[in-house]
Order: sequence, then structure tokens, then C-alpha cells
Amino acid sequence: MSRLVGPGGRSAGLAGAWSALLFRSGAIAFTVALGMAASPAIAAGQEGAGDQRVAQLEARVAELEASVEELRAGYASRLAELERHFVSLQADLAVQGALDEAAAADEAQPGEAEQTELEAAVERALAGIEADDPGTAAGDEAPDDRTFDDRARNLNAMNPEISVTGDMFGSVSDHSGDPTTNRFQIASFEISFQSALDPFSKAAAFVVFEDGAFDLEEMYIDWSTLPAGLGLKVGAFRNDFGKINRWHQHALQQADRPLAHRVFFGDEGLRGLGVSVSWLPGPFLGDYNEFWVQVTNDDNDVAFSGRSFDTPIITVHETNYWDLSAASYFEIGFSASTGVNDELGEHRTTIYSTDINYNWSPPAEALYKGFDLRGEVLYARRGSATGTRGSWGAYLYGTRKLGQRWSAGMRLDWSELPDEPGQEIWGVSPYIEYWQSEWARLRFQYSHSSRLIEENRADNRFFFQVTWAIGPHKHENY
Repeated sequence: MSRLVGPGGRSAGLAGAWSALLFRSGAIAFTVALGMAASPAIAAGQEGAGDQRVAQLEARVAELEASVEELRAGYASRLAELERHFVSLQADLAVQGALDEAAAADEAQPGEAEQTELEAAVERALAGIEADDPGTAAGDEAPDDRTFDDRARNLNAMNPEISVTGDMFGSVSDHSGDPTTNRFQIASFEISFQSALDPFSKAAAFVVFEDGAFDLEEMYIDWSTLPAGLGLKVGAFRNDFGKINRWHQHALQQADRPLAHRVFFGDEGLRGLGVSVSWLPGPFLGDYNEFWVQVTNDDNDVAFSGRSFDTPIITVHETNYWDLSAASYFEIGFSASTGVNDELGEHRTTIYSTDINYNWSPPAEALYKGFDLRGEVLYARRGSATGTRGSWGAYLYGTRKLGQRWSAGMRLDWSELPDEPGQEIWGVSPYIEYWQSEWARLRFQYSHSSRLIEENRADNRFFFQVTWAIGPHKHENY
């Protein structure tokens, strides 16, 4: 197709050609007139020159007239060529306009009928005629051989995001008789379903296979965009007590939960069915602050009574966050949870917590360098018929990234035993991790504790843990 030139450019070109022709023709005519005017004067002033001078002038005039005719013929040919080019450009523009219109119609409603109409429009433009067949208009009924695109695959957008996570390990202990050691076992097998319901809410469900049975870990609907910075969650969920209580088993940074959490809440942690209200105010202590108030069934029979909603558990949590630099941040949170601890509902347990987290991750080297330091101090006041007794517990661990795939760390544990006054437990757990990819993690961990929670004897055990994930949600610890 010829290069398209705007109508203004073509008009200017033709006008320039005519101007040049008129200018040169006028110059030649002026020269001829001047010569013809000068001939009588020469004849009058130089009568003796004779006929030879006149003959030379006449020959010169004839030569000039021939030049004028030659120039006129050349410019006439060039003008004819320019006119033909102008007509060709007009046809090109008509075709391009038809293509643009058909492309816009095709984007609005693609299909075989529109393709046929596009081809017909191009043919009409090339022929230099307008469409005069109403049967080919865009608004007419489609031909019988019209085909439709199958959009059934778009229904997949209505399905939730589905993920599967497996957490398996083998453990070896220095004593026998414990069914949880000296064997391979599935720590957890989790299937998660998550999806946005609409622009206002999302829902999630987590089904976990543990200890040979399926259990509903969490299932809730969450409204996170309510006015005034409020959020609402309704359903079964893990309570926002401290930081790691929210994490599922596969998301923990060690093979097991810290001793203080297991002493105060049991192996499952604190979770229940109820309502959670969050509030995101403007920053007042640090760069970010958030509050949670949660009311759930009393389903925990370690810290509380396990009497369900007859005596609900109330949990409050507040967190404060600071950006220390482009590579590091610091976070501190305060939590409290209270509920009755006996069948008659006469005595109450209240557990307080302060958790800290420091993270260093240089942006340019985040794949290869990083350090995470996390700790928590817990205090429990447990009422009974003999009075109120307090118990302390704490843990601290640090994880250092050694490269893109390797990291290593150590956790220190200490806790008093609420059910055994004067007794305490401590432990140390070094570990090393290898991330084969985002979807597969291997961990080696050694744990030593001064005693078992249930028995007064030291414990040494090794863990070899394999965690893998399928789907969009990986090993989350938010």
C-alpha cells in the first residue's frame, strides 16, 4: 500500500507545482516580450546592421518559444502523474478508514459475520463505491452460518482459589513408648478454599487432616472495607493472640510450637467460633496501628473450661509497627485473653502477652540475605478454689538467611507450669532449612527440653520435616 499523505500535504504539493510552472512561463514570456519590444529600437538605431541582426533575433525568439512549449509539456506530464498519485492516496485512505471502522466493530463484538462484513467493506473501498446493499449492513440479521465463541471457560473465574499443603516429618527421640516419636507422621494435611465474594467481602475455609481425622481449622467471611477503618470477621478462626497463634502448623518457622504456647494453650493453640471486630485508626504510635476484639466459643480446655459459648472467651490485641529503614522494621504487640476455667464458671483465667518482631531484609539482596528476630513474653493468672496463681513463659528465636535457598536459626524456650506450682521447663532448638523452591521446603531440627510437659524427664529429639504446597497460597505466616 502507498505511503499515506494527508490531504493538506497533497494540496500544497499541487499548488507548489502550478506556482513554479506559472513563474517560469511568465519569465519566458517576459523575455520574449522584451526581445520583441527591443527589435524596433534596434532597427531604428542601427539601420545599417541589416537583415542579419533581425534574423538572429527571430531565431532566438523561435528558440525561446520552443523552450516554453517543452516546459509546458513536461509540467503537464508531471501534473498528470501527481493527479494519479492523489487519486491512489484517496483510495488508500478510504481502505484504511474501512479497516479502522471494521476493527472497532470487531473489538465490540467479534465473530465470523463481522469478518465477512470487513472484507466486503474493503472491496467496496477499493472499487471506489459506497455500500448500497442493505443486506450487508451491521444491523441486519446474521447469516445462518454464524458461529459463536464458547465462553464456558470463563466460568472458572467463579471458582474459589484452591490450595493443598502437606506437612510431614519423621522424628527420633532418645526414649521409646511415646506414640508421637520414633516414626514418620503427617503433621498436617490442609486443603484451603479462598475467594472474594464481591467487592465488599471475602471468604475462606481450611480443612485439616490431623491425628487420623479431618477437622475444620478455619471457616469465615471477612468484611475488611467497612467505614471508619472497621473490619468484621464471622466464623471459625484462630484468635489474634500474639503473632504466631494465627499461623497454621505448616507456616511455623520451626517444626513445633514454642513451649510457652503449648503449656498455656495446648498443641492446637487458641481458636474458636465467633465474631472478630478490627479497627485501623490513624497512626498514633509508630507508622501503623491496629486493634482486634474477638468473642468466641470456649473450646479450649487447657487454658479455659471448654464449655463452649455458655462462657465465651474474649480476646483483645493491639499492634504497633515502625519502618526503621528501607531494609528493616520493628513491631510490638499486646494481647489479652480471658475466660472461665471450671465447669461451674466460678473461676477465671486471664493470659497476657507482649510480642516483638524485628526484620532485616535489604531490598537489593532480599533473595540472599535476611534476618528475623521474634519473641514473646506471656503471663497467666489462673483462679481456683485455693486462690489465684500466676505463671510466666517466654520464647525467643532468630532466623538468618544464608543464601537463596538456605537459612538457619535457633529458638530458646522457658515456661513455668500452671498446673504444677514451682515447676518449670526450658528448651533449645537449633534448625536449618533448605528451600528447594517456593513450593517445597525441607527442615532439619534438633530439640532439647529439660523435661516433657506431661512427664518429669528430659527429652532429646530430631526432626526431619518436608513441607510442600499446591496452589496460589503457600506457607503463609501473616
